[in-house]
Amino acid sequence: MNRLRVVLSLTLAAGSAACASVTAKAPPERPALEVPAPPTRVVEPGPRPEPAPEPVPELPAAAPTNSPRSRPPARPAERTDPKPETSTPAEVVPPPAQVPPAPQLRPGGTPDASEAAKQAQIAIDRAGNALNSVNYRSFPKSRRAIYDGAVLMLKSAEDALKKSDFDNAKKLAEKVETTAKELGSR
Repeated sequence: MNRLRVVLSLTLAAGSAACASVTAKAPPERPALEVPAPPTRVVEPGPRPEPAPEPVPELPAAAPTNSPRSRPPARPAERTDPKPETSTPAEVVPPPAQVPPAPQLRPGGTPDASEAAKQAQIAIDRAGNALNSVNYRSFPKSRRAIYDGAVLMLKSAEDALKKSDFDNAKKLAEKVETTAKELGSR
């Protein structure tokens, strides 16, 4: 036990001596940072603005209506130079050829108007047949409301076809056909 005390005291003495002998180091001297000058700016002039239009002088005041009318301005002197008479007939210029109207632009893969009208009409007919094949009298109120909505949508498709909105008419008719098939399958 004595030995243990001696070892502990020596260890403590050595440890405390090490802490006492250490001195703080002075911070190393660093050179001062020099901030470089900002780069030169190169500004290119923009487009020159158009000069402002010159102001128009104000209109003269209107003459009162009760005052007598002033004389009309004098006519400029007529030319005394005789006109050279030419007996050559005037050239006949034919009227410019009529340019046909430009075709209507459509996205790629879109059919022309007559083909789109046919496709929309076929879709409307198919939707009407599908809707007519459904027996809506046996439906409860909720399904009958869906059926009535499909009938209104079919009328909207027909109106869109009359307005030459073929894409919308076809889409509405396809929705009606899908709704009619779902109603018939339940």
